[in-house]
Amino acid sequence: MIPNWSAIEASFLGQPHPQQLGELAASLARLKSWCQKNASRELVPVLLLENLLYVNLLQQESQSNNTELTQLQKLLEDWQQNWVNIYDSPTETASLAAAAATWSERVLNMSGLLSTAVM
Repeated sequence: MIPNWSAIEASFLGQPHPQQLGELAASLARLKSWCQKNASRELVPVLLLENLLYVNLLQQESQSNNTELTQLQKLLEDWQQNWVNIYDSPTETASLAAAAATWSERVLNMSGLLSTAVM
């Protein structure tokens, strides 16, 4: 099943900026999780597309060039282009999962959601 990208985009754009970053962080966490579960060859590319969509929308929305988001965008594009090779290598898949986890945390910190949340 192909996701309804326009509905996903509309929902994402309807959220305040911190929630958008939170959504991206959650999507990166899902990417990590699916890589750790020996993801199906078909699912991870969809998650990569979702993450790229979110990063691209965040880039368009922000007037300033966010270096971190640009780095993440390049990384996601690289994973997307090399997914077939990554999938065939448990080491590469584990590396992708670890990087996705690190980025998820970074983006969540950028969102400020945790610092404003009541503990």
